[in-house]
Amino acid sequence: MSNVQVPVAITKNWSKPWRNPFVIFWFVILITVLAVNFFMVSMAIVTAPGLVNDNPYKHGANYEKTLEARKAQALLAWQLSMTWPEVKVDTPTTLTLTIKDKDGVPIVADRVDLYAYRPADIKDDFMLKFVPTEQAGLYTAQLSVPKHGRWDWIIEVHRGADKSSIAGELFVVDAAK
Repeated sequence: MSNVQVPVAITKNWSKPWRNPFVIFWFVILITVLAVNFFMVSMAIVTAPGLVNDNPYKHGANYEKTLEARKAQALLAWQLSMTWPEVKVDTPTTLTLTIKDKDGVPIVADRVDLYAYRPADIKDDFMLKFVPTEQAGLYTAQLSVPKHGRWDWIIEVHRGADKSSIAGELFVVDAAK
């Protein structure tokens, strides 16, 4: 008798792609890259408004003070609510801001300012002051925006040494629309 071994047939079937380790490996890499990209884009949108700063070194050196101010604002727990009507180019629009403390009691502020920033051009930036109404905690301002497009805004409320702010973005449409 001879010791001849019969070759064993390969039983791996690569015709089903989801059973192929190479396909699974590349799919995992693709999902990982997409997840990282999504995270990076979302962080870029949430964190930095992209505003130009005349002295970025000094701004960065004062970052600890910025964090302390944010903590102080969080402790105040003021409720600032702003309703934005549709804003059109060179059309006066009335803005209304309501300010309440953490218990819902209206706040009478010393000063309320709106800063509007146009990411496309620093020359278009402007500041607007809110005026108090007869109702405590309610402030109005007349807004007229010179150009259409995206604008970033910050509203700062000052009362004594306390300060609170809200921020957001606004899209201004052409007056013809």
